[in-house]
Amino acid sequence: MKQFIALLFLLFPLFSIAQIVNIEERRITGTNDTTNWYGFLRFGANLVKVKDQILQINTTGQVQYKKDRGLLLLLLDAKFLRAGDQDFNNAGFSHLRYNYKWTEKLVVEAFAQAQYNRLLQIEFRGLTGTGLRYRIFKDESSKNRVYAGSAYLFEHNRFIEVIGEKNWHRWSNYLSFTLQPLKNLKVINTTYYQPQLGDFKNYRFSTETRLDMPLSKRISFAVDFTYSIDQSLPEDAPVSTYAWLNSLTLRLN
Repeated sequence: MKQFIALLFLLFPLFSIAQIVNIEERRITGTNDTTNWYGFLRFGANLVKVKDQILQINTTGQVQYKKDRGLLLLLLDAKFLRAGDQDFNNAGFSHLRYNYKWTEKLVVEAFAQAQYNRLLQIEFRGLTGTGLRYRIFKDESSKNRVYAGSAYLFEHNRFIEVIGEKNWHRWSNYLSFTLQPLKNLKVINTTYYQPQLGDFKNYRFSTETRLDMPLSKRISFAVDFTYSIDQSLPEDAPVSTYAWLNSLTLRLN
């Protein structure tokens, strides 16, 4: 049973544990300046009964619309895993973001997000904000690029088994880069830091790194690591979380 539960954990996307949604990893690149739609919706459910009943439900969706200088992005995600009478995962979020390309390097962003995570005692967290995204560097091949972003956000929190609601104003910052130092190695990292305005001890931090290594024309191996800290959670909730995922990708064409 323990080995089976551990295997299910390895199959979860890394952002299911993080309280900061990594938008940089979910952006669709490579589109031109004409109108473009992109989207998908995935739903999966597993029910297994050996000694204990195991129920797993995964839902992921993404819609992106681009026209001229504007880009609209919608993300949806929900994860649930129960073995016997114990929950190992129960979290979800929806994220809506609009980008306007002000100049070749500078983008204005506005966003709204709603999420929950029962294991971290977050009954509901809603936030909205606006800010800037700046392209620091991009080479001619676009294989190496660096971006930085800074935004103001307001968030509303309601925690499980905690009386009252918490509202905070935060300063959200991130640095994201994609580097290809070798032909068969790509390094992708996004790091967020979100302190409360007026109280920097109340902060959220998250870093996600991926090593992508093609083994052949059709097969690639990837290692993903995510580490998060949230100092705003109730005392009984874990302050830090991390996840490690090894994966193989097979391309059919």
